[in-house]
Amino acid sequence: MELSRYIHLNPARAHIVKDPLMYPWSSYKDYAGDRKGWDWVKTDWILGQISGNEKRARKGYRKFILDVSGREIRDPLEQVVGSAILGSEEFVDWVREKWVEKGAYHRDIPSLRQLSRWPELLSIQRETKNLFGKRADESRRVALYLSHRLSGQSLGEIGRHFGGIGPSAVSQNTRRLEERLEEDAKLSEKVNQLMRILSEPFDPPA
Repeated sequence: MELSRYIHLNPARAHIVKDPLMYPWSSYKDYAGDRKGWDWVKTDWILGQISGNEKRARKGYRKFILDVSGREIRDPLEQVVGSAILGSEEFVDWVREKWVEKGAYHRDIPSLRQLSRWPELLSIQRETKNLFGKRADESRRVALYLSHRLSGQSLGEIGRHFGGIGPSAVSQNTRRLEERLEEDAKLSEKVNQLMRILSEPFDPPA
């Protein structure tokens, strides 16, 4: 309801018209009953929140739209998560668990990256260092590889985190390590172990 009101008041808030009914390209006319609605404008659900009686619903919606007493209406989209979901934390978690595939690669889609439960780069580095100990070079190569495969971050972001290396260097490291994993069973076992650890449930980055 708040989102609907915010949208329908946009022309008036932008000082294009004084009365939102005067704006010809708004569906507010259909909701308010000021014109015969187009078939593709579906008003039933919103109006049904007010009353099951169409006449009362339209009258109530007009009152709801105009009953702002000159006060500024907060944009409900400020609370949107991942550019797509508006609701409680419980609802966002439900959408994340049911519809966002955890292992999918969404590093090029910021909104999906925000919703996906990716391990943080620092977590990847820490777990890798714990497993490889003093083998700093090997730990770095594996951490860089796992960051590429698991973090959901862009190549540029990963490179900056690892001291400012370029995106091509990140990709090159991944290719080289994958070749080694096919030949080195012990290394492959360790990397798989890390992937299992890092794939355990965790909270997404703030």
